Amino acid sequence: MAERARRGAPSGKREPDLGVSADRIAAYRVSPAAYAEEVLGVRWWSRQREVAEALLQHRRVLVKASHAVGKTHVAAGLINWHFDCFRPGITIATAPTQRQVVDVLWKEVRVQRKGRPGLLPRSPRMETSADHFAVGYTTRDQAAFQGRHAERVLIVFDECVGIDAGLWEEAEGMMTGDGCLWLAICNPTDPASRAYEEDVSGRFHVITISALEHPNIAAELRGEAPPYPAAVRLAWIEEQISRSCTRLPADDRTVHDTEFPPDSGVVLRPGPVFESRVLGRWPTQGSQSVWTEAAWERCLRPTGDPAGGPTVIGCDVARYGDDYTSIVVRRGRVALHHETHNGWDTAQIAGRLKRLCQEQATGGEPPESVAVIVDDDGVGGGVVDQRGAFRFIGCGAATRAVRPDDYPNRRSELWFAAAARAARGDMDLSRLPDETLRLLRRQAMAPRWRLDSDGRRVVEPKHETKRRLGRSPDDMDALNLAYSDARAAEPWVMRGWW
Repeated sequence: MAERARRGAPSGKREPDLGVSADRIAAYRVSPAAYAEEVLGVRWWSRQREVAEALLQHRRVLVKASHAVGKTHVAAGLINWHFDCFRPGITIATAPTQRQVVDVLWKEVRVQRKGRPGLLPRSPRMETSADHFAVGYTTRDQAAFQGRHAERVLIVFDECVGIDAGLWEEAEGMMTGDGCLWLAICNPTDPASRAYEEDVSGRFHVITISALEHPNIAAELRGEAPPYPAAVRLAWIEEQISRSCTRLPADDRTVHDTEFPPDSGVVLRPGPVFESRVLGRWPTQGSQSVWTEAAWERCLRPTGDPAGGPTVIGCDVARYGDDYTSIVVRRGRVALHHETHNGWDTAQIAGRLKRLCQEQATGGEPPESVAVIVDDDGVGGGVVDQRGAFRFIGCGAATRAVRPDDYPNRRSELWFAAAARAARGDMDLSRLPDETLRLLRRQAMAPRWRLDSDGRRVVEPKHETKRRLGRSPDDMDALNLAYSDARAAEPWVMRGWW
């Protein structure tokens, strides 16, 4: 990327908008921080420089950050940098609301630009020609990303937690060349978002910025003036601690706890608001999500369970062309196997389930006795009808819950039951491959829930989760089925989940 960025106009030619030589422009292309200091007149702190450098190295960068640490400031600086240093080029920035685009991000672009040419009046747009422009859109303007291709592109997603899966896919379609860059920034509040999926996918280089590491905080703890007066301040940190943290004995500290002030011996257990707003990390205690980070991490710890007990297979059958039939096998608390298929008919699925019964049954376990729990809503009923001598048990997601006072349907109950098992250490996924665990983790954190008018917990329908993720959570639905109690002959009589 650095070598490509050095190419430009002949040495000695001056850039009229910046008043510097082409050689200096070439230097700015590989050093956004130098551009920020010499052209914009701002000095980025170390983590802001890290963001800019990572963008050149990795092309796709996701920044999870606290409030008021300068994430929008550096994004605006990079929009100016790309517009001034790469011609022709396209810069497209988006955020969930008009206020965020115009009054926050683009206002910062204007302030930093200090009257240099290109800005249009009262519009989030800069341009010098038809093939060289920078523009801000809200996420409602999804068509703005369609058909946009150029050798040099910068995409900026501000507040990316609020950006749906469809726009992430449209933006990905613009990342066609080596000169294309993508910066996504957020305050990590919602593990049910597409931003969370991208965090764990490995497609983006991820940077986490905590307010506790900002130079203002270190300076004020020393009794000095803050070097960035408009950024986060110590008084705000102390207020957030009083509202959202619990002080603990030092010997009760876990990996999720923090010590503040540094080297003070004061151990704090942060609440979910503090984790996202101050520490810049996804909450380990869920708010809108069924699963929590803490529950997920616990089910990755090997339990030492020898995988004894009867074998249980869960199968979620695909309903639509782009959905997947997913299968999970467990014995006792240990998950042993996962697979997923697209485009299979009911005969293929039934045949594969019977084969798995034969492959996964223990030495003293007849294959026909293995419980295979199938979501038999819709086409899943056709799989159960082909059970033959095997023990296929229909478990409709829309059917009545075992605890109807707590849940309106079986699917909601299964989701919360599996999450509860994981939280108490009664689920061991440690033997599954890393690729499977990444897939399951994204899906586990995705579904949101609410209370209905009767005060029952309702997990959102699959299609709503799919809209954000770009894929239906079929694999987690299969896992939920596998970890339900298979002893009941009737689908609404399930015992022993809790």
